[in-house]
Amino acid sequence: MCVVVAYDGSDFAGYQVQPGARTVQAVLEAAAQVLTGHPVRVRGAGRTDAGVHALGQVVAFDSARDISTRGFLLGLNSNLPRDVRIQEVTRVAAGYDPRHDSLAKTYRYLVQLGERQNPLLRQRAWQLGKHATLDFVAMRAAATRLVGTHDFRAFRSADDARENNVRTMYSIDLMEQYTGDPTLFAIEVRGTAFMKNMVRIMVGTLVDIGRGRLALDDVPGMLGAEANRDLTGFTAPAHGLTMVNVELGRKARMLELGMPVR
Repeated sequence: MCVVVAYDGSDFAGYQVQPGARTVQAVLEAAAQVLTGHPVRVRGAGRTDAGVHALGQVVAFDSARDISTRGFLLGLNSNLPRDVRIQEVTRVAAGYDPRHDSLAKTYRYLVQLGERQNPLLRQRAWQLGKHATLDFVAMRAAATRLVGTHDFRAFRSADDARENNVRTMYSIDLMEQYTGDPTLFAIEVRGTAFMKNMVRIMVGTLVDIGRGRLALDDVPGMLGAEANRDLTGFTAPAHGLTMVNVELGRKARMLELGMPVR
């Protein structure tokens, strides 16, 4: 089964299973085991850090029981905590792994400006406070320079030791007065894949440019194999970030149609 999941990340230690910690993967596996009657290992399209939310995380798992997609939708939700909900279920072949079939992911980061902070957004938006003023023209210009295929090693967490740091960003959009709220703006990033803390470092860097703490001309030096983490900006808090969706590729479409995948 391939499942679209939404969750409030506030009370989770992240997506991936960790010993002694409450994680999204662990509660999904527990709910699936109750429904199927056997141990279940969930394969996610990506990981989210502690405090990060999701509207469209995608996971897959195998089941020995023949249950309808609606049965899985209702059954999983009845066994999940209230901060996790299944949005959609699709039947796929055993062993399908959405991580290897992901074409792009979209993340959205919310920032609130001004002294009238909304308490309902305290776990959804980075509240910069009344003294923060941002140069959105400079921020948009910087975002444009980050779009494309680059070595983004300077935008990863210091403990991310992967060797391949090349990623493609399809778009980075800044949306002022988000949802009609004059105090809110959103930064939406769509790309092939992301390293640990990558979106949060991008957001922090753009905000630092908007505040004048970094210069627009600094951006080219942040990209490439010679760049390092010291050149980029602050890591924005986790609670402002939401995984919006995962775009799956040819395998998922073929499996959904019942076609063989080689």
